Amino acid sequence: MVDNSVRNKAICLAALALLMSGCSTDTAEPAAPGTSSVSAQPHSGCSPRDGRPTEVPVRIKEPEQTPEPAAKPDPPDGVYGDPDAATRYWAEQSEGDCGLMATRTVIGELTGQAPTERDIIDMAADTPSECSPGEPVYDESVDPTDGGVGHGTCTTDLMLLLDQFGIESDYTNDDVAADGGVDTGMDALLDYLNDDRQVIVCVNSRIIWDTEGDRTNCGHLITVAAVDVPNDIVYLGDSGGADTRGEQVSMATFEQAWATGDHELLVTR
Repeated sequence: MVDNSVRNKAICLAALALLMSGCSTDTAEPAAPGTSSVSAQPHSGCSPRDGRPTEVPVRIKEPEQTPEPAAKPDPPDGVYGDPDAATRYWAEQSEGDCGLMATRTVIGELTGQAPTERDIIDMAADTPSECSPGEPVYDESVDPTDGGVGHGTCTTDLMLLLDQFGIESDYTNDDVAADGGVDTGMDALLDYLNDDRQVIVCVNSRIIWDTEGDRTNCGHLITVAAVDVPNDIVYLGDSGGADTRGEQVSMATFEQAWATGDHELLVTR
């Protein structure tokens, strides 16, 4: 563990061999009925600045074909979303649970009350994973790969937690979108934010934080609160450390970090 300003800087770097973060192994599994597989691509997981890479096989649900609402006109000031959502329910993570912390932020925004970190950990520990059958959504034991507490989460499993609060969501990435699923990429992100939808994305934390290390894989889960296009600011809900509250990066930096995971995205309906 590192000191407090960096120690909690996203203890969460777990990754996906199939476009998800958090769960891990090296071998892809065959898709279960009603699901489809994606090509294996490693993602670094939620982790401290010195990194904590793992890899995982992941099953992705077929995206449900739900009609998209009519798009709102572009905001006159060019600000998509709500910048205050980056800090309103923000809290610093204390384990490898960046995905859970992003989920609690979304819950707070949509219900007006965010669960505590302890509450969301307990819920995830009691919820069976669909990504890794036979395991819980979140394993709070010590991860032998780095000695940190918590093994991260698979992105699609976060949908199970949102469901328990009556929040429906969809998962996508470049491959899913290309196959006719939910759109992703910057234009789609702006549309979602403009429609007051909540968004969780997988990024490469080292690019976001401008630190040394592998910059080729995603694995750190954060929320995107808003994008100020005229001023080139992306407002992020990043639980990684005390100095990530109110985090802001340029659109180019965000795109570079997000592209490492093929624009993986979880968006509420």
